[in-house]
Amino acid sequence: MKPVRDKEKISRIQSIMRREGVHALVSHVPENLTYLSGAWCGRGLSFVVYPLDKDPILILPTGETYPESWVSDIKWYTHETFQHTGNLLDFAAEKIKQALAELGVPSSSRIGIENAWNLFLATPMRYELNVIDGIALGRRLQGYLLKDSTPLLIEARSIKSSLEIAALRKASEIAQVGLQTFQDRMRPKIAEIELSAEIEYDIVTEGITQRRASQVVACAFVASGPLTAEGYKHVVGNTKRKLRSNDLVMLELDVTVDGYSSDTTRTFVVGRPNRKQKKLFDAVLDSQKTAISAIRPGVRAAEVAGISNDIISKHGFSDYLVHRLGHGIGVSPHEPIPALHVESSDILLPGMVHSVEPGIYGKRIGGVRIEDVVLDTEAGGRYLSEFPRVPE
Repeated sequence: MKPVRDKEKISRIQSIMRREGVHALVSHVPENLTYLSGAWCGRGLSFVVYPLDKDPILILPTGETYPESWVSDIKWYTHETFQHTGNLLDFAAEKIKQALAELGVPSSSRIGIENAWNLFLATPMRYELNVIDGIALGRRLQGYLLKDSTPLLIEARSIKSSLEIAALRKASEIAQVGLQTFQDRMRPKIAEIELSAEIEYDIVTEGITQRRASQVVACAFVASGPLTAEGYKHVVGNTKRKLRSNDLVMLELDVTVDGYSSDTTRTFVVGRPNRKQKKLFDAVLDSQKTAISAIRPGVRAAEVAGISNDIISKHGFSDYLVHRLGHGIGVSPHEPIPALHVESSDILLPGMVHSVEPGIYGKRIGGVRIEDVVLDTEAGGRYLSEFPRVPE
């Protein structure tokens, strides 16, 4: 569905810009571009000029397929033809300066530009993503007072508007297609990579053909048997190993739908869980439910994380704790705020969306993680989607 003008989000961004004395934002980080304009660009070579009190201007390279956006003013730049090539930033910077002038932002104004960013949203063209050097771009905007907008945008993104929550709920609902495939097709002798491919295929196909999504990216990581003990590591599984009866099987599932993300994990068993496996599931599910029940406006994220860890310890698995309880989710599957960790200084507030993903891992016991996307409300934490969390 085509992005619409989000008045609630715009008001929040402008309020923070006023507080920080920023007259305009010049954004190039792909996930921030999506956040500010709704445009989910494929190449990572686009820009948005976002003034304090007017609608923004979107600047795209001519090699970009036109992305859907609520922004009506689109400028195009060409830095290379079959005859000539040139420095991309030189061409883009000229368009940016023209846009700033057109929007009435004088050259002495304070401009926010991203000088620091660690995580990037997956694009529809996930096999290629160009990353612009923010400092090099800033050198081409001489005369403006430049301010690092990274903290500003991190803060703005931490509280979701009603339209953003709807987009995140839709991403979670489409992700459930993959969870169902995982549950239905998990069987002995299917390889991890075969199951992963079936999950991704079903999500993308059904998301676009039946659930009114324009673009979907699905990344499924299936780890089985001994590999589940390393399920907390980045990109574990998807090997040619074939599932066996009584295996623990963990699915880490990241799905992005029209620029907004879902991050879910399920651990099931090939067949029926045995007594030892049931103890693992009971501990992790108890930890997740208890932590979510402790969420309320103004509670410290560290307190919620500590409650989760305490439950794991009461079940006798404290030696198998490895990672934090959760992270923010929005236009990226991993956002900095809130960080659900025992050393976090974040306060949970209505409108925050984050994972709650307790897990335990060990060579002797294997690995079990249950991860869901949770919305913080005035009444407490609420799941954005429902799907069985332990083997039925």
